[in-house]
Amino acid sequence: MTASVIPVNLITGFLGVGKTTALMNLLAQKPADEYWAIVVNEFGEVGIDGATLSSAGDGLQVAEVPGGCICCTTSPMLRVTLGKLARGIRPDRLLIEPSGLGHPAGIIDLLRDPMLASAFEVRAVVSLLDPRQMEDSRYYSHETWRDQLQLADVLVINKCDVADEEQILRAEAMGAAFFPPKLAITRAINGQFALSLLDLELHPERWPALNHSANVQLGAYSPSRQVHSSLASKSSDVAAEVSSWPICKMQSSLGSHSCGWIFPPEVVFSSSQVADLLTVLSQNSDLNLQGLTRAKGIFHTERDWYRFDWVDSMTSAAPAAYRRDSRFEVIVQSDQAPDWQPLQRALLATLISSPSPL
Repeated sequence: MTASVIPVNLITGFLGVGKTTALMNLLAQKPADEYWAIVVNEFGEVGIDGATLSSAGDGLQVAEVPGGCICCTTSPMLRVTLGKLARGIRPDRLLIEPSGLGHPAGIIDLLRDPMLASAFEVRAVVSLLDPRQMEDSRYYSHETWRDQLQLADVLVINKCDVADEEQILRAEAMGAAFFPPKLAITRAINGQFALSLLDLELHPERWPALNHSANVQLGAYSPSRQVHSSLASKSSDVAAEVSSWPICKMQSSLGSHSCGWIFPPEVVFSSSQVADLLTVLSQNSDLNLQGLTRAKGIFHTERDWYRFDWVDSMTSAAPAAYRRDSRFEVIVQSDQAPDWQPLQRALLATLISSPSPL
Protein backbone atom coordinates (compact mmCIF):
# COMPACT_ATOMS: atom_id res chain seq x y z
CA MET A 1 0.00 0.00 0.00
CA THR A 2 1.34 3.43 -0.90
CA ALA A 3 1.29 6.31 1.54
CA SER A 4 -1.42 8.08 -0.44
CA VAL A 5 -3.91 5.23 -0.21
CA ILE A 6 -6.52 5.66 2.52
CA PRO A 7 -7.20 2.56 4.66
CA VAL A 8 -10.94 2.06 5.18
CA ASN A 9 -12.81 0.09 7.83
CA LEU A 10 -16.55 -0.49 7.95
CA ILE A 11 -18.12 -0.62 11.41
CA THR A 12 -21.42 -2.42 10.94
CA GLY A 13 -24.20 -3.89 13.02
CA PHE A 14 -27.95 -3.86 13.33
CA LEU A 15 -29.98 -1.09 14.93
CA GLY A 16 -29.13 -0.45 18.58
CA VAL A 17 -26.09 -2.71 18.72
CA GLY A 18 -23.74 0.11 19.80
CA LYS A 19 -21.89 1.15 16.64
CA THR A 20 -21.59 4.84 17.52
CA THR A 21 -20.31 4.01 21.02
CA ALA A 22 -17.76 1.68 19.46
CA LEU A 23 -16.62 4.45 17.12
CA MET A 24 -16.20 6.83 20.06
CA ASN A 25 -14.00 4.26 21.77
CA LEU A 26 -11.92 3.81 18.62
CA LEU A 27 -11.48 7.56 18.38
CA ALA A 28 -10.23 7.57 21.97
CA GLN A 29 -7.45 5.22 20.80
CA LYS A 30 -6.54 7.31 17.75
CA PRO A 31 -2.85 8.21 17.69
CA ALA A 32 -2.48 11.91 18.43
CA ASP A 33 -0.51 12.55 15.25
CA GLU A 34 -3.07 10.97 12.92
CA TYR A 35 -5.93 12.62 11.07
CA TRP A 36 -9.03 10.44 10.68
CA ALA A 37 -12.28 10.79 8.77
CA ILE A 38 -15.65 9.23 9.50
CA VAL A 39 -18.61 8.83 7.15
CA VAL A 40 -21.75 8.17 9.15
CA ASN A 41 -25.08 7.21 7.62
CA GLU A 42 -28.39 7.48 9.44
CA PHE A 43 -31.62 6.20 8.01
CA GLY A 44 -33.56 9.24 9.17
CA GLU A 45 -33.26 12.78 7.87
CA VAL A 46 -32.04 14.27 11.15
CA GLY A 47 -28.41 13.36 11.88
CA ILE A 48 -27.67 12.57 15.52
CA ASP A 49 -24.65 10.25 15.37
CA GLY A 50 -22.63 12.71 13.30
CA ALA A 51 -23.06 15.41 15.91
CA THR A 52 -22.02 12.98 18.63
CA LEU A 53 -18.89 11.87 16.80
CA SER A 54 -17.91 15.44 15.89
CA SER A 55 -17.41 16.15 19.58
CA ALA A 56 -14.69 13.50 19.86
CA GLY A 57 -11.84 16.00 19.50
CA ASP A 58 -9.27 17.32 17.07
CA GLY A 59 -7.75 15.51 14.12
CA LEU A 60 -11.12 14.32 12.94
CA GLN A 61 -13.45 15.01 10.01
CA VAL A 62 -17.04 13.77 10.13
CA ALA A 63 -19.22 13.59 7.04
CA GLU A 64 -22.92 12.73 7.33
CA VAL A 65 -25.06 11.09 4.66
CA PRO A 66 -28.55 11.23 6.21
CA GLY A 67 -31.89 10.18 4.76
CA GLY A 68 -31.74 6.62 3.51
CA CYS A 69 -29.01 4.04 3.20
CA ILE A 70 -25.63 4.65 1.60
CA CYS A 71 -25.60 0.98 0.62
CA CYS A 72 -28.37 1.57 -1.90
CA THR A 73 -30.67 4.59 -2.31
CA THR A 74 -28.09 7.31 -1.67
CA SER A 75 -24.98 5.54 -2.95
CA PRO A 76 -24.27 8.42 -5.40
CA MET A 77 -23.95 10.67 -2.35
CA LEU A 78 -21.42 8.28 -0.84
CA ARG A 79 -19.41 8.30 -4.07
CA VAL A 80 -19.37 12.11 -3.98
CA THR A 81 -18.32 12.12 -0.32
CA LEU A 82 -15.50 9.65 -0.96
CA GLY A 83 -14.35 11.69 -3.96
CA LYS A 84 -14.09 14.82 -1.82
CA LEU A 85 -12.04 12.93 0.78
CA ALA A 86 -9.68 11.61 -1.88
CA ARG A 87 -9.17 15.06 -3.42
CA GLY A 88 -8.72 16.90 -0.13
CA ILE A 89 -6.36 16.39 2.78
CA ARG A 90 -6.22 12.63 2.85
CA PRO A 91 -6.93 11.12 6.27
CA ASP A 92 -4.72 8.46 7.81
CA ARG A 93 -7.82 6.30 8.24
CA LEU A 94 -11.44 6.37 7.12
CA LEU A 95 -14.16 4.73 9.21
CA ILE A 96 -17.60 4.20 7.66
CA GLU A 97 -20.66 3.56 9.81
CA PRO A 98 -23.55 2.42 7.60
CA SER A 99 -27.13 2.52 8.77
CA GLY A 100 -28.11 -0.44 10.91
CA LEU A 101 -30.67 -1.26 8.22
CA GLY A 102 -28.12 -1.24 5.39
CA HIS A 103 -26.51 -4.01 3.34
CA PRO A 104 -22.84 -2.93 3.67
CA ALA A 105 -21.60 -5.27 0.92
CA GLY A 106 -22.54 -2.57 -1.58
CA ILE A 107 -20.08 -0.19 0.08
CA ILE A 108 -17.25 -2.70 -0.34
CA ASP A 109 -18.15 -3.04 -4.02
CA LEU A 110 -18.09 0.73 -4.42
CA LEU A 111 -14.70 1.07 -2.72
CA ARG A 112 -13.29 -1.51 -5.14
CA ASP A 113 -14.64 0.34 -8.15
CA PRO A 114 -11.68 1.24 -10.41
CA MET A 115 -12.46 4.95 -9.96
CA LEU A 116 -12.00 4.67 -6.19
CA ALA A 117 -9.72 1.66 -5.67
CA SER A 118 -6.61 3.72 -6.37
CA ALA A 119 -7.43 5.99 -3.43
CA PHE A 120 -8.91 3.57 -0.88
CA GLU A 121 -7.84 0.21 0.55
CA VAL A 122 -10.48 -1.96 2.20
CA ARG A 123 -9.28 -3.20 5.57
CA ALA A 124 -11.08 -5.45 8.08
CA VAL A 125 -14.85 -5.12 8.26
CA VAL A 126 -16.07 -5.10 11.87
CA SER A 127 -19.59 -6.14 12.80
CA LEU A 128 -21.05 -5.71 16.27
CA LEU A 129 -23.56 -8.22 17.58
CA ASP A 130 -25.78 -8.04 20.65
CA PRO A 131 -26.02 -11.74 21.61
CA ARG A 132 -29.51 -11.21 22.99
CA GLN A 133 -30.72 -10.59 19.43
CA MET A 134 -30.20 -14.25 18.62
CA GLU A 135 -33.30 -15.08 20.68
CA ASP A 136 -35.53 -12.59 18.84
CA SER A 137 -36.90 -13.52 15.42
CA ARG A 138 -37.13 -9.83 14.47
CA TYR A 139 -33.35 -9.96 14.25
CA TYR A 140 -32.20 -13.47 13.29
CA SER A 141 -34.85 -13.76 10.56
CA HIS A 142 -33.87 -10.40 9.04
CA GLU A 143 -31.79 -10.69 5.86
CA THR A 144 -29.75 -7.58 6.64
CA TRP A 145 -28.89 -8.88 10.13
CA ARG A 146 -27.56 -12.09 8.61
CA ASP A 147 -25.71 -10.31 5.79
CA GLN A 148 -23.91 -7.99 8.21
CA LEU A 149 -22.61 -10.97 10.14
CA GLN A 150 -21.59 -12.87 7.02
CA LEU A 151 -19.69 -9.88 5.64
CA ALA A 152 -17.75 -9.28 8.84
CA ASP A 153 -14.05 -10.10 9.04
CA VAL A 154 -14.10 -9.32 12.76
CA LEU A 155 -17.11 -10.19 14.92
CA VAL A 156 -17.44 -8.14 18.11
CA ILE A 157 -19.93 -9.62 20.56
CA ASN A 158 -20.98 -6.46 22.32
CA LYS A 159 -23.04 -5.72 25.44
CA CYS A 160 -21.58 -8.68 27.29
CA ASP A 161 -22.36 -6.90 30.55
CA VAL A 162 -26.11 -7.26 29.98
CA ALA A 163 -26.13 -10.64 28.22
CA ASP A 164 -25.78 -13.91 30.13
CA GLU A 165 -22.96 -16.38 29.53
CA GLU A 166 -25.18 -18.82 27.64
CA GLN A 167 -26.21 -16.13 25.17
CA ILE A 168 -22.58 -15.09 24.65
CA LEU A 169 -21.40 -18.67 24.12
CA ARG A 170 -24.19 -19.20 21.60
CA ALA A 171 -23.09 -16.10 19.70
CA GLU A 172 -19.46 -17.28 19.73
CA ALA A 173 -20.48 -20.70 18.45
CA MET A 174 -22.44 -19.12 15.61
CA GLY A 175 -19.45 -16.93 14.72
CA ALA A 176 -17.09 -19.90 14.73
CA ALA A 177 -19.39 -21.82 12.35
CA PHE A 178 -19.20 -19.25 9.54
CA PHE A 179 -17.63 -20.14 6.21
CA PRO A 180 -15.27 -18.56 5.41
CA PRO A 181 -13.98 -18.21 8.97
CA LYS A 182 -13.77 -14.90 10.78
CA LEU A 183 -10.37 -13.34 11.34
CA ALA A 184 -11.29 -12.69 14.98
CA ILE A 185 -14.19 -13.06 17.39
CA THR A 186 -14.02 -10.99 20.55
CA ARG A 187 -16.21 -9.99 23.47
CA ALA A 188 -16.86 -6.34 24.30
CA ILE A 189 -18.60 -4.08 26.78
CA ASN A 190 -19.68 -0.62 25.64
CA GLY A 191 -18.16 -1.28 22.22
CA GLN A 192 -14.58 -1.38 23.50
CA PHE A 193 -12.24 -3.47 21.37
CA ALA A 194 -8.59 -3.23 20.38
CA LEU A 195 -7.63 -0.77 17.66
CA SER A 196 -5.27 -3.42 16.24
CA LEU A 197 -8.26 -5.45 15.02
CA LEU A 198 -8.78 -2.86 12.29
CA ASP A 199 -5.49 -3.84 10.67
CA LEU A 200 -5.58 -7.62 10.87
CA GLU A 201 -3.96 -9.39 7.92
CA LEU A 202 -6.92 -10.18 5.64
CA HIS A 203 -5.28 -13.29 4.20
CA PRO A 204 -3.29 -15.02 6.95
CA GLU A 205 -3.23 -18.08 4.67
CA ARG A 206 -0.49 -16.30 2.73
CA TRP A 207 1.87 -16.67 5.68
CA PRO A 208 2.93 -20.24 6.51
CA ALA A 209 4.24 -19.05 9.87
CA LEU A 210 0.73 -17.99 10.85
CA ASN A 211 -1.02 -21.11 9.56
CA HIS A 212 0.42 -24.60 9.93
CA SER A 213 -1.71 -26.30 7.25
CA ALA A 214 0.08 -27.47 4.13
CA ASN A 215 0.45 -24.51 1.80
CA VAL A 216 1.30 -24.66 -1.90
CA GLN A 217 1.44 -21.59 -4.12
CA LEU A 218 -0.09 -22.07 -7.58
CA GLY A 219 0.05 -19.09 -9.92
CA ALA A 220 1.90 -15.87 -10.47
CA TYR A 221 -0.56 -13.07 -9.71
CA SER A 222 1.03 -10.62 -7.27
CA PRO A 223 -1.23 -7.93 -5.78
CA SER A 224 0.07 -4.40 -5.72
CA ARG A 225 -0.65 -3.75 -2.06
CA GLN A 226 2.08 -4.35 0.48
CA VAL A 227 1.73 -6.86 3.26
CA HIS A 228 0.55 -5.73 6.68
CA SER A 229 3.17 -3.74 8.53
CA SER A 230 3.40 -6.24 11.39
CA LEU A 231 4.66 -8.79 8.87
CA ALA A 232 6.95 -6.47 6.93
CA SER A 233 10.04 -7.65 8.80
CA LYS A 234 9.78 -11.12 7.24
CA SER A 235 12.45 -12.04 4.74
CA SER A 236 12.01 -10.99 1.13
CA ASP A 237 12.17 -14.63 0.06
CA VAL A 238 9.18 -15.54 2.22
CA ALA A 239 7.32 -12.40 1.14
CA ALA A 240 7.81 -13.33 -2.50
CA GLU A 241 6.64 -16.87 -1.86
CA VAL A 242 3.39 -15.96 -0.16
CA SER A 243 2.34 -13.01 -2.33
CA SER A 244 1.29 -15.13 -5.31
CA TRP A 245 -2.28 -16.14 -6.02
CA PRO A 246 -4.23 -18.32 -5.98
CA ILE A 247 -3.35 -19.85 -2.64
CA CYS A 248 -3.78 -23.62 -2.49
CA LYS A 249 -4.06 -25.28 0.91
CA MET A 250 -4.18 -29.04 1.47
CA GLN A 251 -4.73 -31.17 4.54
CA SER A 252 -5.01 -34.90 5.27
CA SER A 253 -6.20 -36.52 8.48
CA LEU A 254 -7.98 -39.75 9.52
CA GLY A 255 -8.71 -40.87 5.98
CA SER A 256 -10.08 -37.50 4.84
CA HIS A 257 -8.31 -35.13 2.48
CA SER A 258 -9.17 -31.53 1.69
CA CYS A 259 -7.93 -29.00 -0.81
CA GLY A 260 -8.92 -25.37 -1.05
CA TRP A 261 -8.11 -22.45 -3.32
CA ILE A 262 -8.26 -18.75 -2.43
CA PHE A 263 -8.40 -15.97 -5.03
CA PRO A 264 -8.17 -12.17 -4.64
CA PRO A 265 -11.55 -10.39 -4.60
CA GLU A 266 -10.94 -8.67 -7.95
CA VAL A 267 -10.99 -12.00 -9.83
CA VAL A 268 -14.32 -12.70 -11.57
CA PHE A 269 -15.77 -16.16 -12.21
CA SER A 270 -18.48 -17.32 -14.58
CA SER A 271 -21.51 -18.18 -12.45
CA SER A 272 -22.82 -20.68 -15.01
CA GLN A 273 -19.47 -22.42 -15.35
CA VAL A 274 -19.01 -22.68 -11.60
CA ALA A 275 -22.50 -24.17 -11.34
CA ASP A 276 -21.64 -26.64 -14.11
CA LEU A 277 -18.43 -27.61 -12.34
CA LEU A 278 -20.27 -28.44 -9.13
CA THR A 279 -22.86 -30.43 -11.06
CA VAL A 280 -20.23 -32.76 -12.54
CA LEU A 281 -18.01 -33.05 -9.46
CA SER A 282 -19.04 -36.61 -8.64
CA GLN A 283 -19.87 -37.62 -12.21
CA ASN A 284 -16.62 -36.78 -14.00
CA SER A 285 -13.97 -39.43 -13.39
CA ASP A 286 -11.39 -37.14 -15.01
CA LEU A 287 -11.52 -34.95 -11.89
CA ASN A 288 -10.20 -37.83 -9.75
CA LEU A 289 -12.59 -37.13 -6.86
CA GLN A 290 -13.71 -40.62 -5.85
CA GLY A 291 -15.00 -40.46 -2.28
CA LEU A 292 -16.13 -36.83 -2.54
CA THR A 293 -18.11 -35.90 0.57
CA ARG A 294 -18.34 -32.10 0.50
CA ALA A 295 -17.66 -29.09 -1.70
CA LYS A 296 -18.38 -25.45 -0.95
CA GLY A 297 -17.23 -22.07 -2.10
CA ILE A 298 -17.90 -18.37 -2.35
CA PHE A 299 -17.26 -16.75 -5.71
CA HIS A 300 -17.23 -13.24 -7.11
CA THR A 301 -19.14 -13.78 -10.35
CA GLU A 302 -20.21 -11.56 -13.22
CA ARG A 303 -23.67 -11.37 -11.63
CA ASP A 304 -22.89 -10.98 -7.93
CA TRP A 305 -21.15 -12.80 -5.09
CA TYR A 306 -22.57 -16.30 -4.60
CA ARG A 307 -22.13 -19.21 -2.25
CA PHE A 308 -22.16 -22.62 -3.96
CA ASP A 309 -22.64 -25.90 -2.10
CA TRP A 310 -22.39 -29.57 -3.05
CA VAL A 311 -23.75 -32.17 -0.63
CA ASP A 312 -24.80 -35.73 -1.52
CA SER A 313 -24.71 -34.95 -5.26
CA MET A 314 -27.10 -32.04 -4.72
CA THR A 315 -25.96 -28.52 -5.62
CA SER A 316 -27.27 -25.14 -4.50
CA ALA A 317 -26.37 -21.49 -4.93
CA ALA A 318 -27.42 -18.35 -3.08
CA PRO A 319 -26.28 -14.69 -2.98
CA ALA A 320 -23.52 -14.03 -0.44
CA ALA A 321 -22.61 -10.86 1.46
CA TYR A 322 -19.02 -12.04 1.98
CA ARG A 323 -16.45 -9.92 0.10
CA ARG A 324 -12.94 -10.68 1.42
CA ASP A 325 -11.95 -13.14 -1.35
CA SER A 326 -13.23 -15.96 -3.53
CA ARG A 327 -12.52 -19.47 -2.26
CA PHE A 328 -13.40 -23.07 -3.01
CA GLU A 329 -12.86 -26.20 -0.92
CA VAL A 330 -13.51 -29.91 -1.42
CA ILE A 331 -13.23 -32.89 0.94
CA VAL A 332 -12.82 -36.53 -0.08
CA GLN A 333 -12.56 -39.74 1.91
CA SER A 334 -10.02 -42.19 0.53
CA ASP A 335 -6.94 -44.17 1.45
CA GLN A 336 -4.65 -41.57 -0.09
CA ALA A 337 -4.91 -37.96 -1.17
CA PRO A 338 -6.03 -37.52 -4.77
CA ASP A 339 -4.18 -35.64 -7.47
CA TRP A 340 -5.78 -32.21 -7.21
CA GLN A 341 -4.43 -30.90 -10.51
CA PRO A 342 -7.43 -31.92 -12.68
CA LEU A 343 -9.81 -30.08 -10.35
CA GLN A 344 -7.52 -27.08 -10.24
CA ARG A 345 -7.50 -26.88 -14.05
CA ALA A 346 -11.28 -27.16 -14.15
CA LEU A 347 -11.60 -24.43 -11.51
CA LEU A 348 -9.26 -22.05 -13.33
CA ALA A 349 -11.27 -22.66 -16.52
CA THR A 350 -14.28 -20.97 -14.87
CA LEU A 351 -12.41 -17.63 -14.61
CA ILE A 352 -13.68 -14.72 -16.66
CA SER A 353 -11.12 -12.10 -15.72
CA SER A 354 -8.36 -11.27 -13.27
CA PRO A 355 -6.10 -8.21 -12.70
CA SER A 356 -3.13 -10.22 -13.92
CA PRO A 357 -2.69 -13.70 -15.40
CA LEU A 358 -3.14 -16.45 -12.83
